Amino acid sequence: MSKMPVPQTSAEALLCAMKSGGVDYLFANAGTDFPPVIEAYARAEKTALEMPAPLVVPHENVAVGMAHGHYLVSGHTQAVMVHVNVGLANTAMAVINAASDNVPVLLCSGRTPATEKGRLGSRNRPIHWGQEMRDQGALVRESVKWDHELRYGEQAGPLAARALAVANSAPPGPVYLSLPREALAEALPGSAGPVAAMAASAAGPTDQAAIEAAADMLAGARKPLIIAHRVASDQAWSALADLAARFAIPVIEYWATRNTLSTEHPFFAGREPGPWLAEADVVVALDAMVPWVPQLEAPAPGAKVIGIGHDPLFARIPVREFAVDANLAGEPALALGALAAALDRRGLADSAATAERRARVAERIGAQREKAEAAIAAPGTGPMSPAYVSRCISDAKAEDAILFNELACILPVMRFTRPKTLFGNILAGGLGWGLPAALGAKLAVPERDVIACIGDGSYIFANPVACHQTAAMHDIPVLTIVFNNAVWNAVRRATTYMYPQGEAVRANVMPMTSLGAPPDYAAIARAHGAFAEQVSAAADLPGALERALHATRHERRQALLDVAVSY
Repeated sequence: MSKMPVPQTSAEALLCAMKSGGVDYLFANAGTDFPPVIEAYARAEKTALEMPAPLVVPHENVAVGMAHGHYLVSGHTQAVMVHVNVGLANTAMAVINAASDNVPVLLCSGRTPATEKGRLGSRNRPIHWGQEMRDQGALVRESVKWDHELRYGEQAGPLAARALAVANSAPPGPVYLSLPREALAEALPGSAGPVAAMAASAAGPTDQAAIEAAADMLAGARKPLIIAHRVASDQAWSALADLAARFAIPVIEYWATRNTLSTEHPFFAGREPGPWLAEADVVVALDAMVPWVPQLEAPAPGAKVIGIGHDPLFARIPVREFAVDANLAGEPALALGALAAALDRRGLADSAATAERRARVAERIGAQREKAEAAIAAPGTGPMSPAYVSRCISDAKAEDAILFNELACILPVMRFTRPKTLFGNILAGGLGWGLPAALGAKLAVPERDVIACIGDGSYIFANPVACHQTAAMHDIPVLTIVFNNAVWNAVRRATTYMYPQGEAVRANVMPMTSLGAPPDYAAIARAHGAFAEQVSAAADLPGALERALHATRHERRQALLDVAVSY
């Protein structure tokens, strides 16, 4: 009977612990701190050690974005390793996004060698002095759940196991491990063996007293409303659909980062709280960091608010003044199921009040959907409306296609009927996330269409050369659709909101919003072997979408459409 292979070096132990913890890929942007890791991979064929598959990614922001997107569709935490402090600095925005979206990532970076001579891995280049920092982890500490620096080689495996357990514990989030080169190169003592995965702490059921209090509020409500920001599991998706349907409660999917309910569900009430919120007497905020914007809208006076989520108070945010009457802290799927059971015990599903609300809400939602359809501008001869482009994309995509939307699509005119098929703007607002996340998602589910719909400003922020090179190197055929209006529209809208009668609004060109004459984005993608077209006429868009999807599905080529849109 052959003996189980065991790691011989700290780097091997680190990589084996990652694999034992469920990590499929190490997204790597290498530097002079990587030789022990590179040697471990080179030895893997002889050692037969199981390690995550290494993927070279030519920019750190893209690497973390790919880990983020992979997790969203697979549910498996991935690892990223970058080059010392400079590489870590380049990950900071993507780590902020992951923290905001509660996405676990095991982020590692090397640390410049601590010794000048005498050890394997000691400094041997001038940059090893220039990259020294007193506290390298401070670059990301505010955004991670846990961070540490490896001090002894034999700790590498156990620390990786602990880091993954912390990252995956509810509510999940990124963690960081700093890896000095000498420690990473250390030979392990003969007594060292394989490191087992460490169990994460799962969210439990919600306190029953809180469930009963919330059920009493909903049972007494005439106009209850659910505002959902995301559901992270298929079980939560089903539980929300059941709760809304049985008790006739409309659901608003406001600024959702992950879709929460089928757009065809009879109680899917759109994406803006608006008048629904102003009339609501009980509001359920489902995993909603910002269920509404208090400066713009608010529930009716005296309305009750129920929070549901792993952390319905969002304790990591210093200022968040949403008053809540009942917090259902725990696993959302369990909380929704327990709440439905409590409402059943009160006979709410078959009550006259629910029947009256069912008819009233159905009529209102029907009228709202007709209005949204009518708002799609007929295609003209100039730039297309974003709503028209969005509807064309919706008509062209497969039912199970996964769409990443970063400041592009007009969602009310689109259909999403399955869970985990729409991922939206991260509330942290770190632009350039959509395309890297789409690459990671496609890596996780290569058999499905993955589409990144992004504004032209977001495309620039995504480091497109690095993204397209990554797609080409690793055979990741995503479809990128650039909504090209040659403007930072979010900045333009913010200025218009604050100064509606101001000089900036009256200016021919609003300062600091124009992107100038746009480059040929299609040429950038084409340089990496992509199918790519510029689309400026509405009549040409359906055919272009068909050709682009044919390229990704049947030719295994990445594709890009540069679509001229109005704003």
